[in-house]
Amino acid sequence: MKSIKLLMATAILLFAFNANAQTNTNIAKVLNSYIALKDALVKSDATSASILAKDLLTSIESVNMNELDGSSHEQWMKVNAELKEDAEHINETKEIAHQRDHFITLSKNLFSVIKVSKVGTPVFYQFCPMANKGKGANWLSLENKIKIHTTAIVTGKQIGRASCRERV
Repeated sequence: MKSIKLLMATAILLFAFNANAQTNTNIAKVLNSYIALKDALVKSDATSASILAKDLLTSIESVNMNELDGSSHEQWMKVNAELKEDAEHINETKEIAHQRDHFITLSKNLFSVIKVSKVGTPVFYQFCPMANKGKGANWLSLENKIKIHTTAIVTGKQIGRASCRERV
């Protein structure tokens, strides 16, 4: 009897872990596409950014909301349309400044999802005071080191960290 209860408990734990892994995979795919896009924008490569924004849009559209936990699902529903809109705009233009304008809101909205989701890796929310025509802007990074645009004079700073263990 004890071995049956132990077997049932193990099966339940494995199912719960598998459901969490699926949740992580959904958001992690979006995050990975986002990071590739960010890197293209850092290099001022508008053509690559456009292509990578299409990949991001595909990742966003492939998120299975049934696999998201409660808080991730709720936040995803709040920002999903805006995430798609920003990815579409970045994809449709080859103007780096316009792409970066949409990347600002894309970053803000994706951060709101990442900070309530389990992505399995540390994610840094970084800030550069020179971005956004001197108004400053935030973005997500998998690295603690800040990569800056080649024309930036002042380096950015890390203002928070979101990960599966620590959330901002």
